[in-house]
Amino acid sequence: MICSKGEPVAIAGIMGGLDSEIEDDTTSLLLESANFDGVCVRKSSQRLGLRTDASMRYEKMIDPEITVVAIERFMKLLMDIDPNVQVISSLSDSYVKHYDKIELTFDKAYVDRYTGIEISDEQIINTLTALGFGVKHEGTGFDVTVPSWRATKDVTIKADIIEEITRIYGYDNFKITTTLSPLRPVRKSVNKTDEYYAKDLLVEKCKLHEIHSYIWADYKKFGELNIEVEDNVKLLNSINPDHVVLRNCMVPTLLTVVNENKSFGTEYGVFEIARVIDGVKEDGTCNERKKLGVVMLSRDCSEKTLFFRLRDMLSLLIANLRHKTLHFNHVEAFHNWQHPVNTSEIAVDGVKLGFISTLHPLTAFRIDKKAAIVCAEIDMDTLTGIEKAELDFTEPSKFPGIDIDLTILRNPDVTYSRVAEIIRDNGGEHLNSVKVTDVYDGLISSITLRLGFSSPDKTLSMNEIQDVIFGGIVPELEKSGILLKK
Repeated sequence: MICSKGEPVAIAGIMGGLDSEIEDDTTSLLLESANFDGVCVRKSSQRLGLRTDASMRYEKMIDPEITVVAIERFMKLLMDIDPNVQVISSLSDSYVKHYDKIELTFDKAYVDRYTGIEISDEQIINTLTALGFGVKHEGTGFDVTVPSWRATKDVTIKADIIEEITRIYGYDNFKITTTLSPLRPVRKSVNKTDEYYAKDLLVEKCKLHEIHSYIWADYKKFGELNIEVEDNVKLLNSINPDHVVLRNCMVPTLLTVVNENKSFGTEYGVFEIARVIDGVKEDGTCNERKKLGVVMLSRDCSEKTLFFRLRDMLSLLIANLRHKTLHFNHVEAFHNWQHPVNTSEIAVDGVKLGFISTLHPLTAFRIDKKAAIVCAEIDMDTLTGIEKAELDFTEPSKFPGIDIDLTILRNPDVTYSRVAEIIRDNGGEHLNSVKVTDVYDGLISSITLRLGFSSPDKTLSMNEIQDVIFGGIVPELEKSGILLKK
């Protein structure tokens, strides 16, 4: 506020008052030519809701040096109107703040590089001088002093000088040419390539839905599903008290998504490749790991069928990414939402990648009492460190092959991987494949395996195949406690 004898007469830079205006009987006046800070004027104008011609001018940072020039111009106009005007006092100047003088230095090469055209030294000097800039030229360099009326947040860097030169030169006079710049292909990292391929396979072939979630664990949503928020790295000054702990596993987040969208369909799956925090490193930073999480729900098939479907999906993924076989080993559950029995470790070449599991009955019941739900997680960073195997190509035989089905009694002490290994080690040179075709769970559980035999040189006889099966494969299976079903 501008006050006179304690009474407000004007708002600085925004609005004058009635007490300060000139009336018909005014015989003397005090002339003040003031400049106000543009930032303060704009803030005050917005706060008061008072937008005036004065505020619009001052907020653009008017040159403070122009105040004296404005007084001289006013006196000239006043004396032209009334030659009898008398000046009874001298000019006094109260300078609150002096802006720093802006001096810029550049060379001719800088102008040529940024304009892309050849502008002579003489034209550069003439242009800047005509615009009020002070110019000193020595050799190829230019020392330019910015005039005060251009120095208030207008011309402050060398690029602004280029703009002044080209503006006067005329943009229409520029010759249009193609910029020469090297374009080099950006090579994707191995983990990015794996990530993109995994997403394409899971969406296109497996028909899963990709989601995007936050990195923290949600206390409220986890609690609804009986999922324990495990101790991990915490956020400082978290806005929401439910979002304090950072997640150390992808699956709980996906389970909350499935729970919120369980009416989407009778059968579907979701996945996400994102980061989790697996504790803290020795240097005190978070141990970030990028992991793939998958959750599948079905009301049309059994939990067992859905579990094997997810197993085959993961095997297909690893086979395509690394051309290797995925191994599953039974382990104890290490999260409270995992099934205490139906949890297996996923490994490739002895390297642990993650896990595959069904849900604990309490968690599954809270999502859907009638649905089967399975889940899995793979560490993508660990997968990146596994070398890709070379592809082996075998030319198909011109002679017909023979498929033999063997039904064996299930032995809980022997895994399927061990059974397949025994068969391959004793199947001879003509054994090409071993596949599971049927699994029977009943009073006497059994597994039916289909063995494929073929030769590139001849048609195999049944006697040759039987000699291999009953002379090599079956005896070795029996030694390991695996019997044929009679």
